[in-house]
Amino acid sequence: MAELSVAILGLNRTSASMGLALKRYSKKGGKHNFNITGYDSNAESLKQAKKLGAIDNTENRITNAVKDVDIIVMNVSYEETERAYKDIRHNLRDGVVILDMSPLKQPSLSWSDTYLSSEQHLIGITPILNPRYLFDSKEVVEQAEEDLFDNSAILLTPSASSVKEAVDLAFNFAAILGSKPRFLDPVEHDTLLSQTIQLPRLLGTILFYNLANQANWDDLKWFTNPAFGALTRPLFDYHPDALRDEFYSNRDVLARMVDEYIDTLSQFRDALREDDSHTVEAVTVSAAETYEQWVNSRYKADWDTVANGPEPKVDNMLQGLIGGKLADKLFGNDDDK
Repeated sequence: MAELSVAILGLNRTSASMGLALKRYSKKGGKHNFNITGYDSNAESLKQAKKLGAIDNTENRITNAVKDVDIIVMNVSYEETERAYKDIRHNLRDGVVILDMSPLKQPSLSWSDTYLSSEQHLIGITPILNPRYLFDSKEVVEQAEEDLFDNSAILLTPSASSVKEAVDLAFNFAAILGSKPRFLDPVEHDTLLSQTIQLPRLLGTILFYNLANQANWDDLKWFTNPAFGALTRPLFDYHPDALRDEFYSNRDVLARMVDEYIDTLSQFRDALREDDSHTVEAVTVSAAETYEQWVNSRYKADWDTVANGPEPKVDNMLQGLIGGKLADKLFGNDDDK
């Protein structure tokens, strides 16, 4: 069994669940054993991840966490991501593959060109979660689950210059987690995901900002229930600087999405003002019917109908990866095994 070292930089439900899924794979007889080091600026997150068994080791210095590791999952808070690449670059070994979970992929690919050598490789990854957890939005370590990626997909966003071996590693890493790997162009990723991830976060942020600045907020804040909490939850799960950078970095795409949303809201507002019950009914009925179809399709999780690329061969996860030390581990030439 090949021993592979993984550093998870930034711990929340998603990244801690990756650790649990890797451990599950090894326990079920997989040909790779993963030794996982976790880093987070929050000591409690490290403690909880270790307690759950998602990581083997804890590290409170990001530079130490990445020394000589084979795979890095980059999941630090978004406003800290560029700084993280600056800090770790001198501690990375040749052949390392960084799986970048940042919400936007184009900036990360640009940072990789700036801070990484040609022997260090970045592939963007974005998990689409198991439909079992479709309505659970809490991004805390305690909510981590080993099956969070089952019956789902992980979007891979390599650049045009990504080496095949690094792409193959990311492809098989996603399969080990339990997902169907799918490829997206980085520009396409940042456009499509802005509509289903960033726009909801922006709407929740603006809704809360608007209500909190109303004169009756001191009374209004007590009349809040789970629907309000779910919509505004990103303000709890993400640092405001991370949301700021996420919104601003993708501002052109988001602005177009907001324009379309404002246009639809304006039409609905006019229907309410004009006592147009037919339009109000048409919108709500259409939304409800399409919503039911969406939920059903997500729970069926029939990714094979839209899958692309060959089936992953997870037993040969890192075969051919550049970097002699790692290749030696895999092919039985490691004197230290």
